[in-house]
Amino acid sequence: MYRKINFVVPFLIFLLIVPATALCAGKERIKHLTSIVRDTETGRLGLLSGIFFDENRNRLYVTDTTNKRILAFDHDLNFVSEFNAGGALEAPTSLVRNSKGQFLVAEPTKRCVLFIDIGQRSVKPIDFSAVAEANSIYPGSIAVDSADNLYIVDKANQRILVFDADLRFDRQVLVKSGKGLSDVKIGLDGNIYALNTIDGSIRVFDSQGNPLLSFGKKGKEIGKFKFPIGLAVDRKGLIYVVDKHKHKVLAFNKRGEFLLEFSQLGWREGRLHYPSYIYVNKAGRIFIVDGGNCRISIFE
Repeated sequence: MYRKINFVVPFLIFLLIVPATALCAGKERIKHLTSIVRDTETGRLGLLSGIFFDENRNRLYVTDTTNKRILAFDHDLNFVSEFNAGGALEAPTSLVRNSKGQFLVAEPTKRCVLFIDIGQRSVKPIDFSAVAEANSIYPGSIAVDSADNLYIVDKANQRILVFDADLRFDRQVLVKSGKGLSDVKIGLDGNIYALNTIDGSIRVFDSQGNPLLSFGKKGKEIGKFKFPIGLAVDRKGLIYVVDKHKHKVLAFNKRGEFLLEFSQLGWREGRLHYPSYIYVNKAGRIFIVDGGNCRISIFE
Protein backbone atom coordinates (compact mmCIF):
# COMPACT_ATOMS: atom_id res chain seq x y z
CA MET A 1 0.00 0.00 0.00
CA TYR A 2 2.82 2.40 0.90
CA ARG A 3 4.47 1.90 -2.50
CA LYS A 4 1.21 2.50 -4.34
CA ILE A 5 0.69 5.79 -2.53
CA ASN A 6 4.26 6.81 -3.30
CA PHE A 7 3.58 6.22 -6.99
CA VAL A 8 0.20 7.97 -7.12
CA VAL A 9 1.27 11.18 -5.37
CA PRO A 10 4.14 12.03 -7.79
CA PHE A 11 1.85 11.21 -10.70
CA LEU A 12 -0.81 13.62 -9.45
CA ILE A 13 1.87 16.29 -8.91
CA PHE A 14 3.02 15.71 -12.51
CA LEU A 15 -0.51 16.30 -13.82
CA LEU A 16 -0.78 19.53 -11.83
CA ILE A 17 2.60 20.89 -12.89
CA VAL A 18 2.91 19.88 -16.54
CA PRO A 19 1.05 22.36 -18.78
CA ALA A 20 -2.05 20.93 -20.41
CA THR A 21 -0.75 21.92 -23.81
CA ALA A 22 2.29 19.68 -23.39
CA LEU A 23 -0.01 16.66 -23.25
CA CYS A 24 -1.14 16.92 -26.87
CA ALA A 25 -0.61 14.15 -29.39
CA GLY A 26 1.83 14.38 -32.25
CA LYS A 27 5.20 16.09 -32.68
CA GLU A 28 3.82 19.63 -32.89
CA ARG A 29 3.08 21.53 -29.71
CA ILE A 30 0.40 24.11 -29.10
CA LYS A 31 1.20 26.49 -26.28
CA HIS A 32 -1.13 28.58 -24.19
CA LEU A 33 -0.40 32.32 -24.38
CA THR A 34 -2.90 34.07 -22.17
CA SER A 35 -6.58 34.44 -21.33
CA ILE A 36 -9.10 37.24 -21.41
CA VAL A 37 -11.06 37.32 -18.17
CA ARG A 38 -13.27 39.81 -16.39
CA ASP A 39 -11.64 42.91 -14.96
CA THR A 40 -12.69 46.34 -13.74
CA GLU A 41 -13.02 47.60 -17.33
CA THR A 42 -15.02 44.76 -18.86
CA GLY A 43 -17.05 44.10 -15.75
CA ARG A 44 -18.71 40.74 -15.22
CA LEU A 45 -18.59 38.54 -18.31
CA GLY A 46 -21.72 36.65 -19.23
CA LEU A 47 -22.25 33.88 -21.78
CA LEU A 48 -19.53 34.46 -24.38
CA SER A 49 -20.55 33.21 -27.83
CA GLY A 50 -18.69 34.53 -30.87
CA ILE A 51 -15.18 35.68 -31.78
CA PHE A 52 -13.91 37.60 -34.78
CA PHE A 53 -10.43 39.01 -35.38
CA ASP A 54 -10.35 41.98 -37.75
CA GLU A 55 -7.05 41.64 -39.61
CA ASN A 56 -7.30 45.11 -41.16
CA ARG A 57 -7.64 46.90 -37.84
CA ASN A 58 -5.91 44.41 -35.53
CA ARG A 59 -8.97 44.21 -33.33
CA LEU A 60 -10.51 41.25 -31.54
CA TYR A 61 -14.28 41.27 -31.08
CA VAL A 62 -16.22 39.05 -28.69
CA THR A 63 -19.98 38.78 -28.22
CA ASP A 64 -21.17 38.77 -24.62
CA THR A 65 -24.64 37.34 -25.17
CA THR A 66 -25.89 37.66 -21.61
CA ASN A 67 -24.94 41.33 -21.34
CA LYS A 68 -26.19 42.17 -24.86
CA ARG A 69 -22.91 43.68 -26.01
CA ILE A 70 -19.82 43.30 -28.17
CA LEU A 71 -16.41 43.72 -26.53
CA ALA A 72 -13.41 45.06 -28.48
CA PHE A 73 -9.75 44.37 -27.68
CA ASP A 74 -6.60 45.66 -29.36
CA HIS A 75 -3.78 43.57 -30.86
CA ASP A 76 -2.21 43.17 -27.40
CA LEU A 77 -5.59 42.00 -26.06
CA ASN A 78 -6.15 45.12 -24.00
CA PHE A 79 -9.78 46.09 -23.59
CA VAL A 80 -10.73 48.99 -25.87
CA SER A 81 -14.49 49.45 -25.75
CA GLU A 82 -17.92 47.86 -25.72
CA PHE A 83 -21.06 48.65 -27.65
CA ASN A 84 -24.62 47.42 -27.92
CA ALA A 85 -25.66 49.07 -31.19
CA GLY A 86 -27.80 51.63 -29.41
CA GLY A 87 -29.66 48.94 -27.51
CA ALA A 88 -30.46 46.91 -30.65
CA LEU A 89 -28.58 43.84 -29.46
CA GLU A 90 -30.80 41.36 -27.65
CA ALA A 91 -28.85 38.09 -27.58
CA PRO A 92 -25.91 38.43 -30.01
CA THR A 93 -24.01 35.24 -30.86
CA SER A 94 -21.80 34.90 -33.95
CA LEU A 95 -20.31 38.03 -35.53
CA VAL A 96 -18.07 39.18 -38.38
CA ARG A 97 -16.78 42.52 -39.64
CA ASN A 98 -16.38 43.26 -43.34
CA SER A 99 -13.62 45.22 -45.10
CA LYS A 100 -15.67 48.44 -44.77
CA GLY A 101 -15.74 48.13 -40.99
CA GLN A 102 -19.43 47.18 -40.86
CA PHE A 103 -20.59 44.46 -38.45
CA LEU A 104 -22.92 41.55 -39.08
CA VAL A 105 -24.25 39.91 -35.94
CA ALA A 106 -26.45 36.84 -35.62
CA GLU A 107 -29.50 37.26 -33.39
CA PRO A 108 -31.07 33.76 -33.30
CA THR A 109 -33.81 34.67 -30.82
CA LYS A 110 -35.04 37.30 -33.29
CA ARG A 111 -34.33 34.95 -36.24
CA CYS A 112 -32.26 37.59 -38.00
CA VAL A 113 -28.76 38.80 -38.77
CA LEU A 114 -28.21 42.47 -37.99
CA PHE A 115 -26.22 44.76 -40.27
CA ILE A 116 -24.54 47.43 -38.14
CA ASP A 117 -22.84 50.48 -39.64
CA ILE A 118 -21.43 52.43 -36.70
CA GLY A 119 -20.32 55.37 -38.85
CA GLN A 120 -23.81 55.80 -40.29
CA ARG A 121 -25.49 54.94 -36.98
CA SER A 122 -27.50 52.37 -38.87
CA VAL A 123 -28.81 49.05 -37.55
CA LYS A 124 -31.11 46.85 -39.62
CA PRO A 125 -31.72 43.15 -40.30
CA ILE A 126 -30.51 41.81 -43.62
CA ASP A 127 -33.27 40.90 -46.06
CA PHE A 128 -34.22 37.20 -46.09
CA SER A 129 -37.20 37.65 -48.43
CA ALA A 130 -35.39 36.24 -51.49
CA VAL A 131 -34.46 33.02 -49.67
CA ALA A 132 -36.63 30.01 -50.41
CA GLU A 133 -37.88 28.91 -47.02
CA ALA A 134 -38.82 25.40 -45.97
CA ASN A 135 -38.96 26.34 -42.31
CA SER A 136 -38.48 29.77 -40.83
CA ILE A 137 -34.78 30.67 -41.03
CA TYR A 138 -32.88 30.16 -37.79
CA PRO A 139 -29.44 31.76 -38.11
CA GLY A 140 -26.50 30.12 -36.39
CA SER A 141 -22.82 30.77 -36.97
CA ILE A 142 -21.81 33.24 -39.67
CA ALA A 143 -18.60 33.80 -41.65
CA VAL A 144 -17.25 36.23 -44.23
CA ASP A 145 -14.74 35.71 -47.04
CA SER A 146 -12.11 38.01 -48.53
CA ALA A 147 -14.67 39.47 -50.97
CA ASP A 148 -17.12 40.31 -48.14
CA ASN A 149 -19.53 37.54 -49.10
CA LEU A 150 -21.53 36.48 -46.05
CA TYR A 151 -22.22 32.84 -45.10
CA ILE A 152 -24.97 31.98 -42.63
CA VAL A 153 -25.72 28.59 -41.08
CA ASP A 154 -29.48 28.11 -41.34
CA LYS A 155 -29.97 25.52 -38.60
CA ALA A 156 -33.67 25.08 -39.31
CA ASN A 157 -33.11 23.97 -42.90
CA GLN A 158 -29.67 22.28 -42.83
CA ARG A 159 -28.08 24.68 -45.29
CA ILE A 160 -25.65 27.54 -45.63
CA LEU A 161 -27.04 30.78 -47.05
CA VAL A 162 -24.68 32.92 -49.11
CA PHE A 163 -25.12 36.69 -49.56
CA ASP A 164 -22.93 38.90 -51.74
CA ALA A 165 -20.98 41.95 -50.59
CA ASP A 166 -24.12 44.09 -50.99
CA LEU A 167 -26.03 41.63 -48.78
CA ARG A 168 -28.20 40.38 -51.63
CA PHE A 169 -29.08 36.69 -51.44
CA ASP A 170 -26.90 34.79 -53.90
CA ARG A 171 -27.31 31.05 -53.35
CA GLN A 172 -27.61 28.28 -50.83
CA VAL A 173 -25.34 25.35 -50.08
CA LEU A 174 -27.40 22.32 -49.06
CA VAL A 175 -25.63 20.05 -46.58
CA LYS A 176 -26.73 16.45 -47.10
CA SER A 177 -27.81 14.84 -43.81
CA GLY A 178 -27.09 18.24 -42.31
CA LYS A 179 -29.29 17.99 -39.23
CA GLY A 180 -26.92 19.21 -36.55
CA LEU A 181 -25.16 21.74 -38.76
CA SER A 182 -23.43 24.01 -36.25
CA ASP A 183 -20.58 26.04 -37.74
CA VAL A 184 -19.14 27.40 -40.98
CA LYS A 185 -15.76 28.90 -41.86
CA ILE A 186 -14.17 30.00 -45.14
CA GLY A 187 -10.58 29.10 -46.01
CA LEU A 188 -8.15 31.44 -47.73
CA ASP A 189 -8.67 29.31 -50.85
CA GLY A 190 -12.39 30.14 -50.81
CA ASN A 191 -13.45 26.65 -49.76
CA ILE A 192 -16.41 26.35 -47.40
CA TYR A 193 -15.99 24.26 -44.25
CA ALA A 194 -19.10 23.06 -42.39
CA LEU A 195 -19.34 21.15 -39.11
CA ASN A 196 -22.12 18.76 -38.10
CA THR A 197 -22.31 18.25 -34.35
CA ILE A 198 -24.67 15.27 -34.42
CA ASP A 199 -22.63 12.91 -36.61
CA GLY A 200 -19.25 14.54 -36.06
CA SER A 201 -18.56 15.18 -39.74
CA ILE A 202 -16.73 18.03 -41.41
CA ARG A 203 -17.83 18.78 -44.98
CA VAL A 204 -15.67 20.77 -47.36
CA PHE A 205 -17.16 22.48 -50.42
CA ASP A 206 -15.60 24.62 -53.12
CA SER A 207 -16.62 28.27 -53.39
CA GLN A 208 -19.67 27.33 -55.50
CA GLY A 209 -20.90 24.74 -53.03
CA ASN A 210 -19.69 21.60 -54.80
CA PRO A 211 -18.65 18.89 -52.30
CA LEU A 212 -14.93 18.18 -52.12
CA LEU A 213 -14.33 16.21 -48.94
CA SER A 214 -16.09 14.73 -45.93
CA PHE A 215 -14.35 13.37 -42.84
CA GLY A 216 -14.71 13.01 -39.09
CA LYS A 217 -16.55 10.56 -36.86
CA LYS A 218 -17.72 10.20 -33.31
CA GLY A 219 -16.02 7.65 -31.06
CA LYS A 220 -13.88 7.11 -28.00
CA GLU A 221 -10.62 6.68 -29.89
CA ILE A 222 -8.06 9.42 -30.30
CA GLY A 223 -8.94 11.60 -33.27
CA LYS A 224 -12.68 10.94 -32.87
CA PHE A 225 -15.29 13.35 -31.55
CA LYS A 226 -17.69 13.35 -28.64
CA PHE A 227 -19.50 16.67 -29.15
CA PRO A 228 -17.79 18.84 -31.80
CA ILE A 229 -19.24 22.33 -31.66
CA GLY A 230 -16.99 24.72 -33.62
CA LEU A 231 -14.27 24.71 -36.26
CA ALA A 232 -11.63 27.01 -37.69
CA VAL A 233 -9.17 26.93 -40.60
CA ASP A 234 -5.71 28.49 -40.53
CA ARG A 235 -3.75 29.99 -43.41
CA LYS A 236 -2.00 26.65 -44.06
CA GLY A 237 -5.32 24.87 -44.46
CA LEU A 238 -5.13 23.06 -41.10
CA ILE A 239 -8.57 22.46 -39.59
CA TYR A 240 -9.20 22.85 -35.86
CA VAL A 241 -12.33 21.47 -34.20
CA VAL A 242 -13.30 22.28 -30.62
CA ASP A 243 -15.04 19.42 -28.81
CA LYS A 244 -17.22 20.72 -26.03
CA HIS A 245 -17.56 17.47 -24.08
CA LYS A 246 -13.97 16.30 -24.52
CA HIS A 247 -12.76 19.75 -23.45
CA LYS A 248 -10.18 19.54 -26.22
CA VAL A 249 -9.28 20.85 -29.66
CA LEU A 250 -8.53 18.35 -32.42
CA ALA A 251 -6.48 19.32 -35.48
CA PHE A 252 -6.54 17.81 -38.99
CA ASN A 253 -4.64 18.45 -42.19
CA LYS A 254 -6.33 19.57 -45.42
CA ARG A 255 -6.90 15.91 -46.38
CA GLY A 256 -8.86 15.33 -43.19
CA GLU A 257 -6.13 13.27 -41.52
CA PHE A 258 -5.87 13.61 -37.75
CA LEU A 259 -2.73 15.41 -36.55
CA LEU A 260 -3.01 16.19 -32.85
CA GLU A 261 -5.21 17.28 -30.00
CA PHE A 262 -4.50 19.72 -27.20
CA SER A 263 -5.75 20.83 -23.80
CA GLN A 264 -8.00 18.92 -21.41
CA LEU A 265 -10.63 19.45 -18.74
CA GLY A 266 -9.53 21.94 -16.13
CA TRP A 267 -9.84 25.38 -14.61
CA ARG A 268 -6.30 26.70 -14.52
CA GLU A 269 -4.65 28.50 -17.44
CA GLY A 270 -4.30 26.40 -20.58
CA ARG A 271 -7.14 24.03 -19.77
CA LEU A 272 -10.71 24.16 -21.04
CA HIS A 273 -14.12 23.63 -19.49
CA TYR A 274 -16.97 23.19 -21.99
CA PRO A 275 -15.39 25.25 -24.82
CA SER A 276 -17.93 26.36 -27.42
CA TYR A 277 -16.29 28.37 -30.23
CA ILE A 278 -12.94 28.67 -31.98
CA TYR A 279 -11.30 31.20 -34.29
CA VAL A 280 -7.80 31.28 -35.81
CA ASN A 281 -6.34 34.52 -37.16
CA LYS A 282 -3.73 34.87 -39.91
CA ALA A 283 -0.90 35.07 -37.36
CA GLY A 284 -1.82 31.60 -36.15
CA ARG A 285 -3.29 32.60 -32.82
CA ILE A 286 -6.10 30.30 -31.70
CA PHE A 287 -8.93 32.01 -29.80
CA ILE A 288 -11.34 29.76 -27.89
CA VAL A 289 -14.53 30.61 -26.03
CA ASP A 290 -13.88 28.72 -22.79
CA GLY A 291 -17.47 28.79 -21.61
CA GLY A 292 -17.24 26.89 -18.34
CA ASN A 293 -14.36 29.10 -17.24
CA CYS A 294 -16.03 32.28 -18.49
CA ARG A 295 -12.99 33.45 -20.45
CA ILE A 296 -11.33 33.54 -23.85
CA SER A 297 -8.28 31.25 -23.95
CA ILE A 298 -5.58 32.08 -26.50
CA PHE A 299 -3.09 29.53 -27.86
CA GLU A 300 -0.60 29.40 -30.70
